[in-house]
Amino acid sequence: MACKQRVVKEYDLQRSIEVTSISSIHYFEFDDSFLDSEEAHEPWEVVYIDRGDCNVMSDGELIHLKQGEMYFHKPYERHMLKVDKGSTPNIFIITFKSASDAMRYFEKRKIVASMTTKQHIAAIIHEASNTFDLPFNNPKMKRLKLKPEDGLWAGQQTIVLRLELMLIEIVRENQYYITNRKMFFPKDIIEDEFVLKIIGFMEDRLYGRFTMEELSREMNFGKTYISRAFVKACGYSIIDYFAKMKINEAKRLIRESKYNFFEISEMLMFTNSHYFSSVFKKHTGMTPTQYKKSCRRT
Repeated sequence: MACKQRVVKEYDLQRSIEVTSISSIHYFEFDDSFLDSEEAHEPWEVVYIDRGDCNVMSDGELIHLKQGEMYFHKPYERHMLKVDKGSTPNIFIITFKSASDAMRYFEKRKIVASMTTKQHIAAIIHEASNTFDLPFNNPKMKRLKLKPEDGLWAGQQTIVLRLELMLIEIVRENQYYITNRKMFFPKDIIEDEFVLKIIGFMEDRLYGRFTMEELSREMNFGKTYISRAFVKACGYSIIDYFAKMKINEAKRLIRESKYNFFEISEMLMFTNSHYFSSVFKKHTGMTPTQYKKSCRRT
């Protein structure tokens, strides 16, 4: 007896936002000597201010961006960065192509990044730095170059997926396309919010110290649970992550050129300037002096 074959109809999945290619990824830590030149190109460009503040020019209009804000330059829009004297911003920029209709939402749009958006940006930076050869502070880098070895498996795809998800969530957060929302939060989102609260606690204490007992009281969870949850989400211990945050702040202070290395070490409450230099090199691969020199490139 012949076996009947069941015909399975395929469902054509809708791609509301589709990124077809990524042109460049930058993370700048320039001082106020940085000079940009006006440009216009086919890809979209997203500018995100990770620290400090900066101005962007958009078809002749000056837009001021503060820490945590981002701006979207549409294709062929004339644009450039303008760093004010005394300003030392950390800036993330990604350029990509997308012909999706939903991208019209982002045209000339300034957005305050939510916690989830910041997470996606951090993940993109992490994936990109481990997938591509990204020269430090090089604004002339126009084409991505793969690392010859030791790159993250599926790194390129992960960057695209993170970027698409970030764009989708921004549109959802601003209710541009209104849909019925289910009133529940997946377990992984709850854990992310938990970790972000820990990071916020540490951010408030960059110029000081804290104990795990203080963090435990703040979070209303035990020290062991907090430590394990943080390592699972970030891949760092709380102590190592706090040191990394302090070094990132030290880099910003170095670029400001208002304080010497000894003063910065004291401000951030390192034991002494020698220990500060040692921790700085561990996290950046450069001494404070080498880093200061590298930031003078234009």
